[in-house]
Amino acid sequence: MSLLKKSYSMGLLLFLTTSALAQQEDMLNERAGEKLKAMEVAYLTRELDLSPEDAQKFWPVFNKYREQVHNIMADHSLTDPLDRQQKVLDVRKQYRTDFSKLLSTDRANKVFPSEDQFRQLVRKEFMRRQMEKREMLGPRKRGY
Repeated sequence: MSLLKKSYSMGLLLFLTTSALAQQEDMLNERAGEKLKAMEVAYLTRELDLSPEDAQKFWPVFNKYREQVHNIMADHSLTDPLDRQQKVLDVRKQYRTDFSKLLSTDRANKVFPSEDQFRQLVRKEFMRRQMEKREMLGPRKRGY
């Protein structure tokens, strides 16, 4: 086999391997996202003490709220962080009223603090796992 054919074969093999790994990583990230969403649903359902009937009404509204917040956060025209925070706050105020129509006032007022608590729990767990990884790898030598 000539050197050119070997180089081509190795390049193709490398490309296919990289593509397969990238697809596998995308699938893992998608599964992790789905798992995290399911955990959030369970957490909020428990924290807000949602009955099956409550949940059936609550989740479509919550998902619309979440979509609006996501769109604000992804809006690149909002360059001032305070403007972005204000828009999110405005959406939260609107949805607090909407949640109050579906749930008791006490439970509606717990939606956003519970959402924030869940995020904090996820963040702490992520940081804990990162620290564990670093400890398992041990000190790295810097190759400067």
